[in-house]
Amino acid sequence: MGESKRLVKNTGIIAIGGLATKLVSFLLLPLYTTVLSTAEYGMVDYLQTIALFCVPIMSILMDEALFRFLIDCDTVEQRARVVTSSCAVLLAGCVIFALGAGIVWLLVHPANMGWIVVLVLSASFLQMASAFLRGFGDTVGYALMNFAASAITIVLNVVFIAVFRWGVTGMLSATSIAQFGSALVFLIWKRLWRYVDLSALDKNEVRELVRYSVPLIPNKVSWTIMNMLDRLIIMNTIGADAAGVYAVAYKFPNVMDQVYGFFYQSWKESSARILGSNEDNNSFYNAVYRSLRRFMMGVVLGMTALMPFVYGVLVKGDYRDGLLYVPILLLATFYSNMSGFYGGIFTAYKDTGIMGTTTMLSAAICVALCFALIPPLGLYGASIATVASTFVVNEYRRLKVAKYATLIEDAREQVLTTLCCMAVFTLYYINVYTGNLAALLGCLAIACSFFTVANRAVVVKFMAVVREKMDWHKNGR
Repeated sequence: MGESKRLVKNTGIIAIGGLATKLVSFLLLPLYTTVLSTAEYGMVDYLQTIALFCVPIMSILMDEALFRFLIDCDTVEQRARVVTSSCAVLLAGCVIFALGAGIVWLLVHPANMGWIVVLVLSASFLQMASAFLRGFGDTVGYALMNFAASAITIVLNVVFIAVFRWGVTGMLSATSIAQFGSALVFLIWKRLWRYVDLSALDKNEVRELVRYSVPLIPNKVSWTIMNMLDRLIIMNTIGADAAGVYAVAYKFPNVMDQVYGFFYQSWKESSARILGSNEDNNSFYNAVYRSLRRFMMGVVLGMTALMPFVYGVLVKGDYRDGLLYVPILLLATFYSNMSGFYGGIFTAYKDTGIMGTTTMLSAAICVALCFALIPPLGLYGASIATVASTFVVNEYRRLKVAKYATLIEDAREQVLTTLCCMAVFTLYYINVYTGNLAALLGCLAIACSFFTVANRAVVVKFMAVVREKMDWHKNGR
């Protein structure tokens, strides 16, 4: 199978497994914003963000190393050595983290420390199970497991929040139970123990796994810092209510990020497998690069234009001001996603060090801008800091990736894209602040035109498939 076909197939399988539950979860926003106060929602987001920060440090990102090294394994013995060694490292990290958390709690008694530990351990367990399935090429199993985790989280959220009225405790319980339970069931189903053999524990293998994963920790932590720092400063300067509004505003860019995530999981595999095939990896990288960049910018402009129509329907209560920050955060997500594309190429060549250095630079910029902009500009300052920092890491990686791939840039296309983006954003804010309907319609027209023209090849292929299916049914086949 060619890598282009594999990439499309795996992305489709992962999307089918995750899209339905992500959509349902998104549509439950009216429930969450009705039952939970802005302060409660802000607290949930605050604790989950801290947990995300701790996961890569505790796990040493063994899931990333396990996945990448399993791709290169050809024999059962090699797989057993990689799985056993990575599990040993993760277990050691879990023990050290739990002991460290216990010491911190004894010394300073921080609130909700127990929840942070539970969230970190459950998330790490799920990520390790995901890496195991993906490394063995079981994309269907991976999609099913994450579908189960998401579906269980949604059901438990409804029960715990709407029925039992457990608030913050309910949301955190639902997340941890779903993640841990789903991973455990699938690992038992796939009989992971077949590849865990203490005699296969290899010091050299451990060293290679750690050498690969450790440079990824600054990368992961820095991304989390950029996602967490604005929330921390908002929580401690403006208050939990503002943090809740910002968290809800970020829900919409998160949809875009999650859809991209379906592609990214497949991209990391295909970008590595192409190196061992007979295909031209540079042509492959360029084809994916052009299509992804056009599609993701089309999504940014399309979601921005549609936001005035859908925000008020999905978001209730005191969260209305979040509408002001969504477009800026969507643009930040675009830069973040594109830098992830470059990161896939770096990991394919096992050059993980460059990912950490580029993201650390971006995180430093985010730190400086957050402290400088949030006090005078409030949530606008947090949004601007986020988009500026993600833009920097995107540009830095775009320049550095030239070491491995020559990505062709179209200056004319970039200028037109920039002009369309400026026009959509300008008309959007005119509508939000003045209620001008003509501005909103103009915004929508430009966004739709851009998406259609930029992705015309994809649209033509899609329409051809639709016509083929219609003819097939018309002929009674």
